[in-house]
Amino acid sequence: MIRFSPSFICLLAFAFGPVVAEAGSIRKPAAEKRYNFRDGDIVLQGNAGPQSDAVRAATGSPYTHCGVVFQHEGKWMVMEAVQPVRTTPLEQFIDRSLAGTFRAYRLRETVGADAVAKARAWATKQAGKNYDVRFQWNDTELYCSEFVWKLYEQAGVELCPKRAFRTYNLDDPAVKQIIEQRYGGRANLPLDEPAVAPGDIATSKLLIEAPRIETKKMR
Repeated sequence: MIRFSPSFICLLAFAFGPVVAEAGSIRKPAAEKRYNFRDGDIVLQGNAGPQSDAVRAATGSPYTHCGVVFQHEGKWMVMEAVQPVRTTPLEQFIDRSLAGTFRAYRLRETVGADAVAKARAWATKQAGKNYDVRFQWNDTELYCSEFVWKLYEQAGVELCPKRAFRTYNLDDPAVKQIIEQRYGGRANLPLDEPAVAPGDIATSKLLIEAPRIETKKMR
């Protein structure tokens, strides 16, 4: 199991600590929160809404959003690419999840200090960037799974292979609607654009589910 060095904690707190999301929440079952979190864990969730419906249809996965966990001033936070790239209290992140869709994963292997330092240099520059509604593979704007993938890439870890747009299910009505809204039709969609979806990260062979906290049953 992965053990991130203290420098990884500094990376996250330094780069993203000052920016905190203030989002409304819907309370989810406490059982979904019982993970033994570590800095650097990847958290995934399913959300409601047209874009989430399209992501589910395109990928065949229940996961529509992801971020990276870190601890800041004794509190668990999540780095995530929303609008803009920012940090959100972990409890709020979990409460946005559709019931039964919140999961936490971590790398099987450790990450060295030099790799973490490189990731820090990249991550520091991302705070405040706009969310990329067109899912383009560049650093001008970022979407959630792109952000997570590239953060780990900076540490020398390729979480999963990139895929071209054309490899996803683009024929579902929910997907077509998003394509029409954001590209003006499929003819304008860059079918060979590389992409990574939350579901692609969830199935990475480099990850294992983070251990859950065991609770004693009432007799």
